Amino acid sequence: MPHESLKQTGSNSIVNEHPKKKIIGDIKLKKLLYLNEPRQATWLELFFDLIFVVALGKITHFLSHTHHGHLDAGVWWKFVLAIIPLWWIWVGHTVYSNRFDADTRLHRVITLFIMLLIVMISVFVNTDFVASHFSYAIIYCIARLIIAGLYLTAAKKYPEKAAFSTRSGNIFIFGALISLSSILFAPPLSFIIFYAGIVFDIIAHNFFCKSTIPIDRDHIVERVGLLAIILLGESIISMSSGLTDMNWDILTITTAIFGFLFVCMIWWIYFDSFIFLIKSKFDVNGNAILYSQLFTYISFAILANMIRHAILNDLAINEFRIMAMSGMILFYIGKQTAYIANVPEYRFYNVVNTIAVLSIAALSLLLPAPQYILMGMVFSMAVYIIMNYWAQIKLYGSVQM
Repeated sequence: MPHESLKQTGSNSIVNEHPKKKIIGDIKLKKLLYLNEPRQATWLELFFDLIFVVALGKITHFLSHTHHGHLDAGVWWKFVLAIIPLWWIWVGHTVYSNRFDADTRLHRVITLFIMLLIVMISVFVNTDFVASHFSYAIIYCIARLIIAGLYLTAAKKYPEKAAFSTRSGNIFIFGALISLSSILFAPPLSFIIFYAGIVFDIIAHNFFCKSTIPIDRDHIVERVGLLAIILLGESIISMSSGLTDMNWDILTITTAIFGFLFVCMIWWIYFDSFIFLIKSKFDVNGNAILYSQLFTYISFAILANMIRHAILNDLAINEFRIMAMSGMILFYIGKQTAYIANVPEYRFYNVVNTIAVLSIAALSLLLPAPQYILMGMVFSMAVYIIMNYWAQIKLYGSVQM
């Protein structure tokens, strides 16, 4: 359940007993949601994630259109590059909210305005990168500058953490200005400069901004999971949107059932071990959790389109194989990276289980039709679930859920 903002968790009687007070010092007087135990997502954060999925859903459709059995030229890199700026806006706002959100009216208004910017991005984003870059870059940079401003404001409100907040805000301003300067140049240099600003943000922030306030793990894992579950729902919508007017037979019905089973298994594998991420004492700033999810979210879009093309049988077999295997690889890279960083005793089993399931998935590519390849992918997921439970029983004596 998202956090109920009417709960009086900011009163002194509660704050004074809070276990985080030794970490945050005088910040406890500011009624931060960070002080809630456990810290949960607010309704506004859930709304925020829903708006992001609107834009991500439009980008997902980049991979759904075929011409004579082939995807448009260059659509793969356009698909990935269109997602990255949106993801980075989401990460910036989510990490700020995790540490400094007090659920004030001003914060709500600012968040709603960022959501408006995301809606505007969803209007402009398309596969014609040259035509849409000017608008996309300006809107993105406005959103990032607002997030930078939030950090600089936090530095004034919470002097004990001013060094971290000020460095974060200044780095994000500089990164946004680098990206904004891309509108002064012609492609492809404009694209290189735009994404150089994002790379600068990520590297500089991780190198120069070491926070003494750990992330709230309950909240960050919940936010990551909320966005993932909404994206999975969008995957079902994307998968079913083009299937209403087709002629159904035994094979297409069977393929659709296996497609649904595939999504269910993604959900099972992705969420079944979340408790490990919450309990972990490693990755105190949550970087492995947050950054690895970029691969996972991209994989959801790819795998949703893979299921759709398997049902429609409208994509050349070799391109379908590339889509299926790339989606599987990205899914396991995204999922396992967070666990390898946070659950060291489970690393061996993560590696072994992943190699096994990807080997089965690779063998499935030898099957002669997309429908059968999808069925092989479902089988590989089922094998992973069994191996994962066996590993947990061997390591912990029981299945951890």
